[in-house]
Amino acid sequence: MDETKICKKCGRILPIQNFRLATGQFGNPYYRGSCKECEAKYDKEYKKKKTEKEFTFSDNLEILVDRQYKEISPKRILDISALDIDITLLGTDEIFVKLMDYKDTWMSNYGQCITMAWGKYNLLQGSYINGELRYSLKKNVFIDGKWTYKRDYVYAPKMVVETFIVNEDKANNVYVWHSGHDKEDCYYRNLYPLNQEQFRIVNNHFQKTGDDSEQFILNVMNDIRYKPDNWSKQTAKRVMYGVGYHGILYTNSNEESYKRWHWIMNRCYSNAVHELYPEYKGCTICEEWKNYSNFKLWYEQHIIEIRMFDEAFELDKDILIKGNTVYSPETVCFVPKMVNSLFTNGKKNRGDYPLGVYFDKDKKKYVANMSFAGKNIKLGAYETVEAAFTRYKEYKEDFIKDIAEQHKDKIPDKIYQAMMNWQIEITD
Repeated sequence: MDETKICKKCGRILPIQNFRLATGQFGNPYYRGSCKECEAKYDKEYKKKKTEKEFTFSDNLEILVDRQYKEISPKRILDISALDIDITLLGTDEIFVKLMDYKDTWMSNYGQCITMAWGKYNLLQGSYINGELRYSLKKNVFIDGKWTYKRDYVYAPKMVVETFIVNEDKANNVYVWHSGHDKEDCYYRNLYPLNQEQFRIVNNHFQKTGDDSEQFILNVMNDIRYKPDNWSKQTAKRVMYGVGYHGILYTNSNEESYKRWHWIMNRCYSNAVHELYPEYKGCTICEEWKNYSNFKLWYEQHIIEIRMFDEAFELDKDILIKGNTVYSPETVCFVPKMVNSLFTNGKKNRGDYPLGVYFDKDKKKYVANMSFAGKNIKLGAYETVEAAFTRYKEYKEDFIKDIAEQHKDKIPDKIYQAMMNWQIEITD
């Protein structure tokens, strides 16, 4: 007679083959107490309850992370009106924004890409890898002690997120959810940077219900169950001027990157600093860098590139984009201290005269003068302010170009190009 066993769940007497064979603690085989049918039923109910729990949010869920888009400097936006590009291929609100670390490349908020070579602008075709659009671009990188361009494969959705969308946790939010799970849709308002667990929850919910509304995704982004293990509400508390917060990578205030972040926050938001240095009034820090952890990631990646040289370096915000007042990954760069000194305008001390000009009371003439490395270089005396400024402008712009050539291997190409194209105006 075949061996039988009583199921502890349903109480039926069933053949032994209806029970799953398992392995005990000491490697001994045994049959489970519940039959396979009951186990399957229990497993199904367990998964259902877990799913229902996953997709249920508190009515009082606090929205600490909201949907935000980056502020783009108009100077980074490509004027496509005069380009030989088929406008039927473009979206109604499509703009192309300069990628600062790529050679003559602009990415659009739709995921399209334009490059310029030999004076001609081209709309790239790209290719699809596992359903996602990818481009082959030239990236400026630091290799073997100098800056050069290297081929880099860029996925359009990730670059659109990087360019247009505020990512509150760049250390973990490395997955991109496309609305409707349509990987070909790279429109910036349909992309969401998520961490691995958040992406899993949104994907599971979409597969079961067809719903991936922005409200649902926001709830997932703010639910502590799907945050990294080291996240807490304290890490998101705005402890610096009611603006900055530490994030999950903060360890202590002695970190080099933290001191630099603290310095930026003071320049932007400290009334005491503004009294001493009024030129910093109106400066702000971008939304992503209000999270110190995001700044720390950027800082530690880029500081490596300058430690190769025996020179003091400074963090500058307005060489790449003249007149810029926002500290952000796209506008800030490390430059040698000596190079940075070329761009100080001395408004606080020069009075009413233009940059590079002062009035010599003895000669009763306007003198063109340039200061560099603690020395004054007199460029001549002139009858008018305009003549003195013109001389200063010509000399200073040529001088900046010479310094750019001398430091070409030590600075990224974006800084080199900014210096070679620098224009000094009488209104500076």
